[in-house]
Amino acid sequence: MRIDIGISGDRLLVIAFAFMATLALAGTASRQTAASFTGTTVNPANNVATMLVQVPASQNNAASAAAGVVTLSWTATPTAPGAGHTLTYNVLRGPVGGPYSLIGNTAALTFNDTPPSDGTYQYVIQAKVTGGGTFTSGNSAAKNGVSDRVAPAMSITCNSAACSAGWYNAAVSVRVSGVDSDTGMGSVTRNVDATGQTSTAGASATFNVTGQSAGHTVAYFGVDAAGNASSTSNQTVKIDLTAPTVATALASATGLGGVPITVDLTWTAGTDALSGLQGYEVRWTDNVAACPAASSTNYPNSATVGAVTAYSLASPVSGDKHCAYLVTIDNAGNRSAASAVTGPTKSK
Repeated sequence: MRIDIGISGDRLLVIAFAFMATLALAGTASRQTAASFTGTTVNPANNVATMLVQVPASQNNAASAAAGVVTLSWTATPTAPGAGHTLTYNVLRGPVGGPYSLIGNTAALTFNDTPPSDGTYQYVIQAKVTGGGTFTSGNSAAKNGVSDRVAPAMSITCNSAACSAGWYNAAVSVRVSGVDSDTGMGSVTRNVDATGQTSTAGASATFNVTGQSAGHTVAYFGVDAAGNASSTSNQTVKIDLTAPTVATALASATGLGGVPITVDLTWTAGTDALSGLQGYEVRWTDNVAACPAASSTNYPNSATVGAVTAYSLASPVSGDKHCAYLVTIDNAGNRSAASAVTGPTKSK
């Protein structure tokens, strides 16, 4: 005996709808365990396509590049899409901890992102398969990336202090430093007297500027870890290693009287060919009967004067006898030998 069971078209539609709803619920559960999928029916038999798409095997650490670019890369999903399907990857960005928004889709395993402003962002990658439906994996493990458009701030010191516009009288220890609050420093580059650039990895470089010159030039700049370079700055360093000449023809005479009581000195100026003459240190004795050898011990009284050729010693007692000598000083602080001694000369 044969029994025919007939099912109406409406009944078939209800059964198909129930089956698709079951698949949708299964998709929701899969999304919670790192995979999700969506199926669409495009065939008369109402067959529903399904595919489990796995997340990318791993996401590499993001790299910061100049001008705020963040470079992402990852390892391919283990899922083989099969014939008739296309595999691409969704790139999503958000604040640290999410939520994430789709910012791009690519068939490659790398992606360059330029966020709207500098800062730290978090990225996740999804594998996406299309063809007969759209199937998307869950999120990869999140990785942070830093967008950095700002070049480092650079500074320079000479002998552990602010570099002087004046003169030095010895080799100068120069330190060039950079600060970058986003990705950190990458390197410091200097070029001394246009002899060629030298780069040092890290946040600072210390080096010596040597040799006598009215205009050593230190050109320097810094690059942060993202590749943003500061503008080049220049620092002039002047070094004078040569002492000035000794003052000559030092003579002393008794003062004209009145107050103060003096011994009046005159001399012929010393000279300095590089940094120029700053002045003199004048040294003199207390009351003596004869002039001792020139030394700071024997001549305990002193005064520093400018580039002049005369000076009056003030004596506490009229009639005391004083001896004196000079040391010439240039603008780098170099000192000449002592001049010839003059005196003893009576004060008045």
